[in-house]
Amino acid sequence: MNKAKLFTCALTGVMLAGLSQSVLSHTRLNVATAVEGSRSINQMVISHSCNETSTTFGTTVVFPDGVDSTIEVDGAPHEGTILDFMTNYGNNHQLILDRASFDKMEEKIVNGNVVGYWAGGGPGMPNSMNAITSFRHSAAGIEPTSCAAEVQIKISVADICEITNVGGFTDDTVRLWTHNNLGSVYDRVSDTDNGPATFTITRDLVANPLPEDCGETGAIVVVKPSAAQIDRDMPIMWNGSQVWPQP
Repeated sequence: MNKAKLFTCALTGVMLAGLSQSVLSHTRLNVATAVEGSRSINQMVISHSCNETSTTFGTTVVFPDGVDSTIEVDGAPHEGTILDFMTNYGNNHQLILDRASFDKMEEKIVNGNVVGYWAGGGPGMPNSMNAITSFRHSAAGIEPTSCAAEVQIKISVADICEITNVGGFTDDTVRLWTHNNLGSVYDRVSDTDNGPATFTITRDLVANPLPEDCGETGAIVVVKPSAAQIDRDMPIMWNGSQVWPQP
C-alpha cells in the first residue's frame, strides 16, 4: 500500500462537526492574544478548504522553537535569544485530544519540547464548513528587565486537501499559511508576509511594569521560525513513515 493510501486509510473515522463562527479568509487562532502569566485553551480555526469543491482532511502546525528562530524588535533583527524577552519559552503548547474535527492527532516533539502538531483523518472538512484543532497555552512570562510590551509568536500552518510531493503544491492541493521569505520549501507564495497565525503575549503592566528607560510604549518583539525548523517540523509522520508531503 502506498503512503498516500496508508495515511488516508489510517486516518478514517468520525464525521466533521461544523462551527457556528463567521468565515475568515485565513487559518487563524480563535483567541489571538493573552496577557502574560495566564494559561488558556485555544483553537486553530480552519475557515475554508482549498477550493469550492475540495475537502480538507489534514492540518499540520509548527511553533517557533526558539533555538534558531529569527527575532525582531520593532522591525529590527535581534542578535540575542528569545530568553532576552521571555522568562520561559520552549515547551509552551500542548495538544488537546479533541476528535470534533479530525480522528487522529499527534504532537511533534524535539528535545522534549512540543514544537508543533498534526491532525487528520475521518471524512474531512468540506469547504462549506469550519474545523478546529485544540491546544493549551502555558503561562508564559515576559522578562522584567526587557523592554518588551508584547511578544508575537508566528505560527505556521498547512491545511492539506490532497497528498502530493512538494512539487505538487498548488492552491488546490494545500493551503500554506506560512512565511513567504524564509527560504523553506513550505514558503507561501505571496507579495506580503501575511501567512502565519499570530499569538500575541502582552505584558502585564501592573504586575510587571516597563523599566524606566523603555519609554512609555515599550517594544514589539516578533518571533519567527527558521527555514531549517520549518523543513524539519512541517512534515506529517505516521508510524515512522513520512506520509505528507510524499518524499
